[in-house]
Amino acid sequence: MIRAYYSEEKKAFWLIQIMMGLSVALGLVWILGLIAGLNNLNDSEYLNQFNSDTLITFFSQPFLLWLSQISLAGMFGVFMMYESYQVGMRSIIRFQVNVLQKVLAAINQKDEVDWLAAVADEPRKKTHRIIKTSIQLTGLVVRRLVRMMVPLITFLVAFMALMKLDAVLLLYLIPLAFLYLVLLYFINRNAARNQVKLIAVAEKTNKKMTVVIDDMLFQNNRFSGETIKAVEATDYSYFSLLKYRRRLAEIHVVWVNNLFLILGSALIIIAYSSFGQSGAIDWFHLILFLVALRYAGNGLQQMSSATVAFSRFLPETELVFQILNPQPNDKQVCKFGDGLIFYFNGSIEASPMIPQLLKLNHGVEKCHQIDGQIAQLIASQSHDRLWFYSNRPLQFKQSVVQFKAQISQVLLYENGEIKCYDEVDVFLDEFMPKQYQKLKSAPDIDEDDLF
Repeated sequence: MIRAYYSEEKKAFWLIQIMMGLSVALGLVWILGLIAGLNNLNDSEYLNQFNSDTLITFFSQPFLLWLSQISLAGMFGVFMMYESYQVGMRSIIRFQVNVLQKVLAAINQKDEVDWLAAVADEPRKKTHRIIKTSIQLTGLVVRRLVRMMVPLITFLVAFMALMKLDAVLLLYLIPLAFLYLVLLYFINRNAARNQVKLIAVAEKTNKKMTVVIDDMLFQNNRFSGETIKAVEATDYSYFSLLKYRRRLAEIHVVWVNNLFLILGSALIIIAYSSFGQSGAIDWFHLILFLVALRYAGNGLQQMSSATVAFSRFLPETELVFQILNPQPNDKQVCKFGDGLIFYFNGSIEASPMIPQLLKLNHGVEKCHQIDGQIAQLIASQSHDRLWFYSNRPLQFKQSVVQFKAQISQVLLYENGEIKCYDEVDVFLDEFMPKQYQKLKSAPDIDEDDLF
């Protein structure tokens, strides 16, 4: 997806990097300028050690003048960061619209249905989810990954600065760095697992809650202890916990990063203080080391947050990728005889996609829906593998009974598997339409609430 984004939004990509780079550089100018200026006020000979006439001239200006200039530089850096978000937002929206158009074009192709393999278990529902939700989450992941380049460079430059300032002192941070990476791994793993659990429980909880709400709205039941039990049975508490944990994933990265930055700074100060005698410590050197450590920590935090977002929404981005890059589907092995073949799929939501599913799974190029014209179609066409399908159980069984003598096979799609009946009588004995009647339940819940 990053490659697709870059090919479409190359100019925006580099503009974002330039703005973010300027923001980091100007922020560094601000903090180092303050440190140098304040030290110069305390010691007029301080700047001579840098052998820079430019620095000496700049800080020879009146205090308020040089302070205003470096403050403006810092504020301009903040403005650059804000603008980078604006450019990124517009760029990602354009990318999402392009992805949406590609997905719509893919699912509209009559001659190519391999994309259905990605949503075959719940074709209509998953397709809606991909279009309404997964594409947006893919855009969010791409946006975070696009913004990783500058933090990565910042981290590397800051790390090199730390090495140059005091490589021995940096060795004290190795145990903390190892522990940080371990915690980051568990945060990412839990974020991905939590998202999978949330998707699994969200639909059931929302539908059950809708039933409870409708019972109250239409006064089918009075509020009582039974209502409380019904709410508990919806797993509403567990659903809410999963949503809360999802939102906490990136917060965990922030507090872990800040915690280790504080611990690392304390450890560095203690270690550095032990190197010198009283009054012989170069505190400015230590301050520069801590500033570099802070920039390295910020870069690491931004990269960590991006990886958490990627882990959380990886299942959704994979769905979009599978739609746009379908793999050849291995059609189910089932020997079909000549004559009529009747196919039943009881899923209401899959109804408009049954012809495409038949083509995907069985290579069926032409099929007809069982309706009032079925007798005329059977009489007018060759019986060499003539397919008819339905998702209405009672109508389907009646049609099987009516054309029993002409039917060669009956196929029943159930629980993700196809059951073939070469003996029509066996099918009629086993097939009970009442089992497939749609129970009175809540209307479908919009998948937007899942995320």
